[in-house]
Amino acid sequence: MKVSRYYITVLILVLITFKGFSQHYAISGYVTDSLSRETLIGAGIQWEGTTLGVVSDNNGFFQFAGFSPGQHPLIISYIGYEPKRIIVDVKNKSLVIPEIKLVPRILEVDEVSIIAAKPDVVGDREVETSMIELTSKSIQSIPAAGNDVFSAIKYLPGIDRTEPFSPLFTVRGGDPGENAVLLDGVMIYNPYHSSITSGIFNTQTIKSVDLLIGGFGSEYGGRNSSVMYISTKDGNSSKLHGEIEPSTIHSKAFLEFPVGDKGSAMVAGRYFYDIFSEFIMNNKSYFYDFNISYTYRLNRRNRFTFKYFHSLDRTGVNFNTFYRYFGNTFNTDIYDDFDLRLLNRWQNRAATVIHKWILSPRLFVRTQLYYSVHESDNFSGTDFSFTVVEEGMDTLRFQLKTSSNFTNKISDLSGKTVINYKIAAFSTLRLGAEVNNYYFKNRAWINEIDQGSLKNNPLQWAGFIEDKINAGPVIIRPGIRLTHYDYRGLKYEPRLNIVISLPWDIRLKAAYGHYYQHVISMNTNEVEMNQSVDYYFPLKNYEPSKSIHYVAGIEKRLTPMSLISMDVYYKDMEKVYTFDINQTDNEVITLSDKLQQGSGKAYGAELLLRGSFKNFSGWISYGLSWATRQYPFLNNGEPYPYDYNRRHALKVVANYAITKTLEYNVSFVFLSGVYRSIEQVMQNYYYYDPVTNELSFFPVWLSNGKNNAKMPAHINLDMSIKKRLRSGFGKQLSDVFNATESYVTITIRNLTFFRRNVEYYFPIATEGRWEGKYLPLGTNYFPSVGVSYTIKF
Repeated sequence: MKVSRYYITVLILVLITFKGFSQHYAISGYVTDSLSRETLIGAGIQWEGTTLGVVSDNNGFFQFAGFSPGQHPLIISYIGYEPKRIIVDVKNKSLVIPEIKLVPRILEVDEVSIIAAKPDVVGDREVETSMIELTSKSIQSIPAAGNDVFSAIKYLPGIDRTEPFSPLFTVRGGDPGENAVLLDGVMIYNPYHSSITSGIFNTQTIKSVDLLIGGFGSEYGGRNSSVMYISTKDGNSSKLHGEIEPSTIHSKAFLEFPVGDKGSAMVAGRYFYDIFSEFIMNNKSYFYDFNISYTYRLNRRNRFTFKYFHSLDRTGVNFNTFYRYFGNTFNTDIYDDFDLRLLNRWQNRAATVIHKWILSPRLFVRTQLYYSVHESDNFSGTDFSFTVVEEGMDTLRFQLKTSSNFTNKISDLSGKTVINYKIAAFSTLRLGAEVNNYYFKNRAWINEIDQGSLKNNPLQWAGFIEDKINAGPVIIRPGIRLTHYDYRGLKYEPRLNIVISLPWDIRLKAAYGHYYQHVISMNTNEVEMNQSVDYYFPLKNYEPSKSIHYVAGIEKRLTPMSLISMDVYYKDMEKVYTFDINQTDNEVITLSDKLQQGSGKAYGAELLLRGSFKNFSGWISYGLSWATRQYPFLNNGEPYPYDYNRRHALKVVANYAITKTLEYNVSFVFLSGVYRSIEQVMQNYYYYDPVTNELSFFPVWLSNGKNNAKMPAHINLDMSIKKRLRSGFGKQLSDVFNATESYVTITIRNLTFFRRNVEYYFPIATEGRWEGKYLPLGTNYFPSVGVSYTIKF
């Protein structure tokens, strides 16, 4: 409480102190693309002849204070655009200048870069300690990413995958459910597709992706590990523009076009169908998603945007056909009554209305209303029956049967307002408030036994305030977030960021913050065959999970297009939760009673070198990390290695542009093995049906400790070749659509298939000569080749 009062007092004093400086004049406005009028995120606005400058935020908007009356020259620049010089005639405090339209320019070969050397702005690049930005170009240049943002981010430091066939990810030792994913400010729950373990966001619609992976400011709350903010396009207000990509398994389309003199729209969609699995194994899996966006520019000060998003997944994985092939090949009928299935069904819907209002050059307001809902119903099960006939005994039919079924629904009706107030040239105040009306519905079945259900409708209020103070070489941003959840009182979350600029283009950074999370996810990775989604669960009668972040970093710009940085971090997870799903109904009554409280720690260091040199661009990173968990009911109450912790992580992404029409892309990862609970003993639970004379049983494997074994290292190498077409059938086909360009991409995945990546060791038997022997199970048995053809117009 004393810390919180201290922060509030400091912020009030800062506001009062800087009120005297507010007589300086200010300007504000938007920076846009001259052709499409799409706002440009991270454009630099420099006061010519001085060292003063600002960057446009994730709305493409900037505020610049500290001007005296008179004419002042400004230089506006952005990667891939011609710099523009304008003269601003400052006469009063309410100068909102017209849109600054930058003209795109053709990049030369040595300017092609995977990660553009421009500021990241969803947070504030000047003060954020652990922030990384991805562009559509960078996502498309990672061969194994498949144009998917969630596959791409796993090549960044501090971010790791979970299960081999799961799209979930973890950040710096946190749980997968501790990551906030915002689509234009809308919280998206389980933003993944199941069929290809990818994200539900079409990269054709993405303008930028910004990641805050530690020590982020007070605007963002409700998640303890990271924030991913995805900004999508508003649409081309000048002419029709589009992109079509057909293939044998999926099709994508993207259109943007003007609507009247003041409006623009975007429509995009994808459809995926797993023809290979349908043909070989009789599996039926598909997904689709689509985006709709409309922006109306009422006048220089007001913009309205409506966005709608929808996705649906249906995945059916059935191994029966495969085992029948196997039985026919080896002339055995043992697999005739074998049934192994995974049936996943889920969908997302989200709609939002956004109003951006420039009240004055010093005051900018963004108000948003949104509705987001996720529903899932996932089943996995094994049913294996066989007959035993022994002389002198009755014929017995055995059945090995195990299954799980989880259903989950979460809806979020929310409103949020954020105010930016430019107090003075060296002080920017940011404050806001939001309210979330949640609805939860959960149910779990294990081995056809109802494990309980839950319905809840909590209400959450939150507010934040922070002030960025620029004092020469030192920038300080104190802030605090207040959260009131389900009438359980206020929670205070103090945050602090400090940056010190040194000579030789060196910057030192530090961050500290408290983070609370009232909505957690159920861990089912040891019950389900493959956990593909987070099952969200509200903490109704429990204290929220809590993490404290300590982050320090140093970065140095080597050249205008390259940067090296290192972060060290420590996360004290004072409260974490997990579900003991296997508790029986004799032990607990309701699903919420199976929730167990524990604690955890995570710490490590990350090194990142990124940029471009002549025809080469990309990044290389190395991470060293430790993460543990501790629960009273697990491992005798002793700490154990966290499920997804990898001690060493080396990641490389490289792009080589040979010419303007031909480029090569390579991605490589070396990851230390994760920890698994390898079982040594099997217990069988039997059930005899006297009517049918059948004896059924289901096995439960037991281990001598949680995460008692470490898997081998994971190594993977992928590459792709992208060729722009200038002749031949592909070029002729694109000419039919009057396309501006067309290209073919060839992707070769899993070039290290000769070294199998073992994901799990399955015990073969509990007795006999195979006792103590384990079967290694992997994923990368064969390489794969993919070809895609893309038309842009």
